[in-house]
Amino acid sequence: MDKLYEGTISCKAILENPNRICSCLYVDKKKRTKDFHYIIHLARQKNCKVEMMDRHQLDQMATSKTHGGMLLKAKTRQFEKPPKMDGWSVYIDGLEDPYNLGSVCRTLYAAGCDGLILPLRDWQHAETIILRSSAGAFEKLPIYMVENDKAFIQYIRTNGIPLYCAYRNQAQSLYEVIFPKTCCIAIGGAYRGISRTLLDHATQNVYIEYGREFRNALDTSSACAVFGFEIMRQRRK
Repeated sequence: MDKLYEGTISCKAILENPNRICSCLYVDKKKRTKDFHYIIHLARQKNCKVEMMDRHQLDQMATSKTHGGMLLKAKTRQFEKPPKMDGWSVYIDGLEDPYNLGSVCRTLYAAGCDGLILPLRDWQHAETIILRSSAGAFEKLPIYMVENDKAFIQYIRTNGIPLYCAYRNQAQSLYEVIFPKTCCIAIGGAYRGISRTLLDHATQNVYIEYGREFRNALDTSSACAVFGFEIMRQRRK
């Protein structure tokens, strides 16, 4: 299915990556910057048509006037089942809001995550929101889908991947755990915690130490940031 993506960040992210077929780049004919020249160059390299237009024409095509003078018609992204990964990944169940997913993608991509695994769901209707809220990271981060928690457990067992659950009971502090090169972190979404299916197969439960007494969980994106940058710190060390 074709969709119209808005803004230079989204257009550039899609054109820089091989995830989809792009059919036409629509550009404000009066606007010229280095970024615009670069994105137009990317489009022509991918044999994507470039069409110069008046600003009011772009405004009529776009859903808002914050497109910055650039739109891209491209196929929606398709997601595969996760391959055997050599690195660290994150599994999240319970993500419902596209802005939250965008924030999670931006965080994990910045921290060097090798893959985000999600339960099967159709995100096509919200792709433009996710792409913009992730600052393009949604397109760059490897993202895979599994049917459900049981399918995910089968995947990690088949591939011998240790599972670390962000869960406080019978847990070890994040700052005491040495994460192996290949592992997966399970983090609960905003509307549900980690399922018993995952907890029953955890190698280790891990909790985030707080700087003061606070009996509430962090939001999903914040938890991803804490885990992600701690793993990055360990990798650098």
